[in-house]
Amino acid sequence: MYSVIILCAGQGKRTGLNYNKMLYSFRGKTVYEMTLQTFINDTRCQQIIVVTRPEERKEFQQLLSDERIEFVDGGKERQDSVFAGLQHVVYENVLIHDGARPYLKKQQIDDLLTCLKEHPACLLMVPCKDTIKRVIDGVVEETLNRQELMQAQTPQAFHTKLILDAYTKAIQQHYLATDDAQMVEHFTDEKVYFVLGDYENKKITTKEDLK
Repeated sequence: MYSVIILCAGQGKRTGLNYNKMLYSFRGKTVYEMTLQTFINDTRCQQIIVVTRPEERKEFQQLLSDERIEFVDGGKERQDSVFAGLQHVVYENVLIHDGARPYLKKQQIDDLLTCLKEHPACLLMVPCKDTIKRVIDGVVEETLNRQELMQAQTPQAFHTKLILDAYTKAIQQHYLATDDAQMVEHFTDEKVYFVLGDYENKKITTKEDLK
């Protein structure tokens, strides 16, 4: 059994919408409904923590009803929202997922849970397809070795105590991270293990992603 934290409090300005992209509808469902359905259909998921802005909570509540869903107010930054969600986790394992990734497949959840049996920190990743260059002040400094580069996705999966302890230290020290695994990398001695993700598990970020 596991808990999942679904982050739905972002503004998503790059999509060009004048409302939360989680409430955008296509294929007959909102992004929010598509994302949550994956976890609602998984009987191993016993707690679904949805992090939203307080003023939008009613809209989310009206879309889906399940006894496993509970709502938590989001914070200023993404990590503030994650930390708020972590305060409510009751199971030993927790998955942290961007609400704007509605194409997650059950296979990826299966693989993450298998990884958690052996390791306390795991995340989905896919190999980088493009050549990546490091640029400073508009000048290319170096071309990175693509074979060593991978793109992080969510969910990222953890033993709850480990990620909560890491986040607590980060919040206390005002440390900013771009994803959850970075907290484990920076504040613990535990290694983070990768699980092969799926290129279809994309995040809705720009206008093009809404098509």
